Order: sequence, then C-alpha cells, then structure tokens
Amino acid sequence: MISTNNLSFSAFRNNYLVVYLAVMMSDWMQGPYLYKLYESYTFSMYDIAVLFTVGFVSSAVFGTVIANTADVWGRKRMSLLFCVTSSTASLIRLSNNYHYLIGSHLLSGLSTALLCCVFEAWYISQHRRKGFAPILIGNTFSTAVFLNGLVAIFAGVVANMAVEMSGSLASPFVVSAMILVFAGFMISQTWEENYGESMTNTSGSVVKSMVEGLVVVKNDSTILTIGLAQTVFECCMYTFVLLYTPALENSIKNAALLSSAKSAESGHLFPLGYLFSAMMAAAMFGSLLFKFFSSSKGATNDSFLALALLIASSSFCFIALNNASSTMTVLSFLLFEFTTGIYFPAIGTMRAQAIPEQNRTGVMAFLRVPMNFLVCAILLRVETVQVERIFEACAVLCFLGGIVVHSKRAQLSSAGRAAGRSGDGPGGHEEDLLPRNREETVSDEEGQIENKIEDSASE
Repeated sequence: MISTNNLSFSAFRNNYLVVYLAVMMSDWMQGPYLYKLYESYTFSMYDIAVLFTVGFVSSAVFGTVIANTADVWGRKRMSLLFCVTSSTASLIRLSNNYHYLIGSHLLSGLSTALLCCVFEAWYISQHRRKGFAPILIGNTFSTAVFLNGLVAIFAGVVANMAVEMSGSLASPFVVSAMILVFAGFMISQTWEENYGESMTNTSGSVVKSMVEGLVVVKNDSTILTIGLAQTVFECCMYTFVLLYTPALENSIKNAALLSSAKSAESGHLFPLGYLFSAMMAAAMFGSLLFKFFSSSKGATNDSFLALALLIASSSFCFIALNNASSTMTVLSFLLFEFTTGIYFPAIGTMRAQAIPEQNRTGVMAFLRVPMNFLVCAILLRVETVQVERIFEACAVLCFLGGIVVHSKRAQLSSAGRAAGRSGDGPGGHEEDLLPRNREETVSDEEGQIENKIEDSASE
C-alpha cells in the first residue's frame, strides 16, 4: 500500500492502515441511511432525535474515562472491544424494536469513544516501542486521514449500491458488521498488546485527570475561546447530521407542490449514499484548500476558524431560505461540508498548541460537555420547532461564534506563536480531512501527539 526505504516500518504502517481504514469504512457505511432506516420503521422525528441523543450522552459519559481505561486494560483488547460493540450496534439496527435501538445507540456511544482514541494510541505506542523515527508518526497519520477521506466517499457509493441491489435500507449496516469482522480478525492475529503510562498508576487516574482538566479550562481564556468555537460549530454540525435528510425531503416535497408534480416525486428515494459521497468530497476539498493556503504568509489558524464559522452560518441560511429547491438545498449541504474541511484542521492545530499535553484528556473531556448538552437540547425540540427555524438558529450560533473568534484573533495568534516557541504544540498544521464520526463523537485528543494529523466519526 505504502512503501518506504525501511521495509520493517512499511509493513508495520501498512498493517495499521488496513485495520484503521477498515474500521473507518464500517463507520462511514452507517451514515447515509440511518435516518431513513428509522423513518421506515415509522418512528417520528422526535423518536429518532431521542435515539441520537442517547448516543451523544453515551459518548459524553464514556469519553471522559475511556482513554485512561484503554491505557490500563490494553489498547489491542479495547480495539477488539470496539469491533464487538460497533458490529453489535449495527446488527441491532435491523430490528424495529425501539428499546433495542436505544441499546444500540448506547453501544454506539461506547464504540465511538473507543474509535476516537485507542487505535491511534496503540499505533503511537507501538511505533515508539519498535524504535522508528518520531517524525514518521505524523507522516502515517497524514496518510491515514487522506485515505480516510477517500474511504468515506467510497463508503457512500457502496451504501447506495447495497440499498439499490438489496432493496433494503438495512443492508449498509450488515456490510458494516462484515467489515468489522475482518478488522477484528486482523487485530487479533497481527497486533501486539501495549499499555499506557497510567498502567503504573491506576488509582484515581481518571478523577485526577478530570479535575486537572477543569482547572486548566477555568484559568485559560484562550482554551475557553477555542472551546466556545468548538461547541458552536460541532453542535450545529451534529444537528445537521440529524436534520439534513428531512430538510432535503421537505425541499423535494415543496418543489413538487410548486410544479404540480407531487405524485411523480413522492415515491422517489433520493440516492442518499451518493449525496453522502459528494458531501465527503466537499469536505476533502475544503481540507486541501486549507493545506494549500495555510502555508501562505500571514495565514493563521484562528482566521481559518473564523472563516469556517461564518461560511457555515451562510450555508445554514441558504438551507433555511431555499426550502423549495432541492438543488439549492444540496448545494448548501456541500457548502457546509466544505467548511468542515477547513474547521477540523484549524481547530485541531489550535487545540494542540493551547492545551498542555499532560492535561489533554481531562481538558478535552470538559470542552465537549457543553456541546453535548446543547446538541441534546436542540434535538429534543425537533418535533415542536420547524426544521427551517432550527437551521436559522444554527446560522445565528455560527455567526456569533465567528465574530467572537475574529475579535480574539490577536490573543489566539499570540498563544499559537508561544506554543510553537515553547514546543508545546506541533510545528506544523494538523491536516484533518474529515471528522471521524458524524453521528456521535467524543474527544480525539489522545491521538494528537507528535504532529498527529486528524475526529466520528463517527462514529
């Protein structure tokens, strides 16, 4: 897959990439048709929102402790646990029993927490144990993220083909589980076990990490600003994940009514898998533009972050206002996904520069708390508030977030330069092409070590 002058390193890295891309493929496969599957079970939008909310709460709970737990129990063992929990969650979704599906999303929250930390943590520890050059860690993750973008696009196509060939909206979830069986086999047969530093000091490690993280957040205004931007953007992003399908359906129905072609449109199933692939391609395009322009003189991560928030605000306005044109609605979706390609590398680099490495897990756990609560508050209102009004609220939130980040640019830039001089942050940009899971997510800062490049992704 990837060749280097060191055959031993090449084999090691290629093995990791095969496993990583397999688990990411399984995760992306679940994205395009999840809402439509639940809709086919005759669940209301509120019922579906509750299921998503269960996933967010589960992610928030497990995300505060999972990194330390994996350090103690072993990264290989926890990676295998991910394959078990994620495949089980996928297969449970073949049932239309609502209580079973609640259990499915509880498992998804756990699996997302595992996905976001244990695989990268295993790789970094094993890379160092084998004595490979530290600079190659960043090279591996940049390759992984780029290939992950291609896998996301491919997953959308495969999901769409699976639905068309089988006639079942549940087929992508079966394919996802099959891929995880392969990933689990590869892990069990080719990976060695490794542990974290907390293996030697397990007593109180989780609580201590959380308390120290809270102190850091409270005393650092730069981290608070970054946390505000993260809360606003990702809250709107996960709201978009739930609502983009009903928003598209509304625009198709409204367009059909205006053109007196309701009967012709009502039975048509929009190719959501292909749409998902297009959105992932837009996110990759945004990330590539970030990579190109970030090397320009005067370009700063805070300016990219403010730009992403303001463009996202515009895209939400377009979604809310163009609710009778499916073409404009899809273009608005693509515009928003384009901003995610800018947002993730910008916010990732800023977090890596601003957050002390020794407190990273605890700080990131607390930064995600307000986002999870805000997402839950919005999702639980979907039955009483029109979709267009919710997107208008998202537009306002992103606009205000962009203004705040812009007003704090001097402070954020000086913090970034200070981190670069002190060596606390990476020397370059973290080129995160795609968030790892778009349904439920937790902190992925465990892996942002040694210029780590890359979020649910993911799921």
